[in-house]
Amino acid sequence: MKRILVPVDFSTTAENAAIFAVQLAEFYKADLWLYHSYQLIAPYTEIGFSAITPADLLNATEFELDEFKIRIENKIRTSVNIFTRIENIDLQNGLANFCNELKPDLIVMGLSGKSALTKLVVGSNTISAIEHLKVPILVVPTKATFAPIRKIGFACDYKKIIETTPLALLKKIVKDFNANLFVINVSNDKVLDNEKISESSILDILIKDLNPNYRTVYAEEISEGINWFAKQEELDWLVVIPKKHNLMDKLFKRSQTKELLYHTNVLILCMHD
Repeated sequence: MKRILVPVDFSTTAENAAIFAVQLAEFYKADLWLYHSYQLIAPYTEIGFSAITPADLLNATEFELDEFKIRIENKIRTSVNIFTRIENIDLQNGLANFCNELKPDLIVMGLSGKSALTKLVVGSNTISAIEHLKVPILVVPTKATFAPIRKIGFACDYKKIIETTPLALLKKIVKDFNANLFVINVSNDKVLDNEKISESSILDILIKDLNPNYRTVYAEEISEGINWFAKQEELDWLVVIPKKHNLMDKLFKRSQTKELLYHTNVLILCMHD
């Protein structure tokens, strides 16, 4: 892991995510990038002239990002190389373009946005990034602190394992932190069909070197089962493949993950098939 990217909106949530990312970057001896995008919506005075120029806004934003970086460096004494990038563009397109340029190994994002509206879900910016970017994204809850990873949960549906399951990053993290891996399958049927049995055998061959623990959780909803297991086993990280499991509308709705995401320290690593 060589490059870690943190989108920044200057909120305390972003600051907490950045502090976590610095410590993770230190562990991996990686470079850290703080990224901020903005869009100029020019206000007007009573006589119709813009009250702020693009240059004024850029200077103010650069100052704020520099101050943000200084706060992080003051809170975490580190040898990590921290770089900054500012762009006048919407966040979704800006992140996509910058990821194509930087090719980060991981994006670290906070759990919620600034406003009460964005707190109704995990955070509109975080959701958008998970939906549109191919880079793995680590979602850091507001209460999370960096600590050795003891238990990692991997939500798996036992479908098309070879074609749709990116295992390289999962295996790296489990090995690097010497963590215990739990493979979690949520089902409303107490008997696995032949396809799932076959696919689970394939998965076992692929990750046998990780000595995984397999658990089947019986629940009507995937999110319900995952939440329950994460709490019961006190998972440190939860690995999911959002598009494969259709978890964007399930796992990340606050109504179903309130305890997991807003009241525990479980981090969620979103990987893409």
